[in-house]
Amino acid sequence: YAREPISLDQTIGDEGDSQLGDFIEDSEAVIAVDAVSFTLLQDQLQDVLHTLSEREAGVVKLRFGLTDGMPRTLDEIGQVYGVTRERIRQIESKTMSKLRHPSRSQVLRDYLD
Repeated sequence: YAREPISLDQTIGDEGDSQLGDFIEDSEAVIAVDAVSFTLLQDQLQDVLHTLSEREAGVVKLRFGLTDGMPRTLDEIGQVYGVTRERIRQIESKTMSKLRHPSRSQVLRDYLD
């Protein structure tokens, strides 16, 4: 049984002030909003990382895979910098404390939903 197509502009509801199209989600619009939000997060994260020393920022980027999506172990990062994993752990710990400071973390708090 074939049905006749209906218009998305057709009014619905008791008061007739809504249209059928108002209730259909535009999935592409949601994706676009997510993409913009992700780009803004990346930009703000880069701004925060620029407040750190080059080594501190590098350790954080490697540890959490911020550059290539592949998180590294303390040993792997230690090999990159030619130091022990314990030294990398110390750098990471100190850097994370810096990043938790409100002057740096406030800009990223909106993304913690």
